[in-house]
Amino acid sequence: MTMQFNDAEIDALGERLRQGAAPANHAERAMYRIYQRNLTSLRQSLERELQDLAPDAEIGSRTKRLETVVAKLQRRPDLALSQVTDLAGCRIIVSSNAEQRAIVSQLLAIYYVQQVDDKSEHPKFGYRAVHLDIRYRGQLMEVQVQTHNQHLWQTVSELAAGYDISIKYGGGNPEISRSLQELSELAWRCDLEGTNLPDDDIDRVRDVILSAYSG
Repeated sequence: MTMQFNDAEIDALGERLRQGAAPANHAERAMYRIYQRNLTSLRQSLERELQDLAPDAEIGSRTKRLETVVAKLQRRPDLALSQVTDLAGCRIIVSSNAEQRAIVSQLLAIYYVQQVDDKSEHPKFGYRAVHLDIRYRGQLMEVQVQTHNQHLWQTVSELAAGYDISIKYGGGNPEISRSLQELSELAWRCDLEGTNLPDDDIDRVRDVILSAYSG
């Protein structure tokens, strides 16, 4: 049986998770699992709709793990659980900037979009994408739209973040941060030129990352 949640109930659950222990007690975990199943069902429906909208794109989705959610709530005491847009979301990967803009325009026309965060031209620590927060069947969800080159950059960045999460936020090893910034700029230029990010440049940055942590 599916249990429906309103924003007040979701926020109350979020507060219990924020104050819970290790990271939450059994009752909160059980309630979140029900909520997570609801999110997963909605996410899967949204993913199917997006696949129909962009049949040539690569589309994936995920639901955030409980431990990650609790860590975010504890890191952001001002944040209500109902306003955490990336609890569940979808990613659309397209081949070019033109397709990225076209898909974003379609999403704006079809869905109730509460916010658009365009990091494609103005990246955050090298990360490029367009994020849209949408209300989908009453639930706030996130859709990310990336070019293939932007996604390749993110894959390399996540390799580095696996060793040091602060790299995602501009910290960590300065040589790695600099290499990722350069690769991000190259990905942008390649998108403008309609070319693929060269494998040699990707491998070079991976080597910088692996060399830094090989000891």
